[in-house]
Amino acid sequence: MNRDSASSRETAVIFLAGFLGVPGEFDAVRKRLPVPSLEILPEALLPGTPPDRGSHPPDFCFREARRKLREIIGGCGFPRVCVYGYSLGGRLALYALFGETPDGGIPDPREFRKDWPNVTSLVLESAGTGIRDPEERSRRYLHDAELARKFERDFSPELLDLWYRQPVFAGLSPALRENLLRKRRNLQGSIAASVLLGFSTGVMPWLLPALSRPPVPVLLLSGDRDPKYTALFQSIRSPGITHVTVSGAGHNIHDELPEKIAALIPDFFSGI
Repeated sequence: MNRDSASSRETAVIFLAGFLGVPGEFDAVRKRLPVPSLEILPEALLPGTPPDRGSHPPDFCFREARRKLREIIGGCGFPRVCVYGYSLGGRLALYALFGETPDGGIPDPREFRKDWPNVTSLVLESAGTGIRDPEERSRRYLHDAELARKFERDFSPELLDLWYRQPVFAGLSPALRENLLRKRRNLQGSIAASVLLGFSTGVMPWLLPALSRPPVPVLLLSGDRDPKYTALFQSIRSPGITHVTVSGAGHNIHDELPEKIAALIPDFFSGI
């Protein structure tokens, strides 16, 4: 984190990358930000050894990610932090900040401040809130487990190309799709598989209720070419929640319009 021009009152931004994120994932945004920032990849939040599903709770990896994230944010040296999570990184942020609550998903602001004394805001870009139906959640885990086996067994350019041709990425331009594929060509299939399995939506609690009374202001970002997440975010109407639909963007807003994201972030937390 660059602290050369930071004051004790500045808000630092901590970026959590999505699935298949690589070092420098947010560089195009970070170099345009007027405040310090830090980037975290999902694999950095995994437990040291793969969990045994027979002896650990299903969301064990999420719990470990929460613990590690608390250590990172608590030790970053800034009294004000905006957490920014993209896609899977957004789910990790949502679980970490709002997920472990005594009343089934609605965080108590007093407990939140004890756990996260320097977190002052949250930004979710194209991030899900979990699956409500337990049976559907189980089906999702089985789907992700099969996909994880494919990534571990045959991590190839062809498999990556198929990943980015899913409907959720339909808004990507051909040039951006090629750029994403190029940046990810040296990823290790085993790491991708561990991230996908450990942080599957199939083992994540349903966290939409947590956004009904957020303990800090939340900015939801979706692209106008990403109907799935735009519809989800439009359905979330709570005090403290702001939703911005970014024109000309799909699922990967920070890749498509980094200058727009770099302007939106400080505008959001400047009044907090």
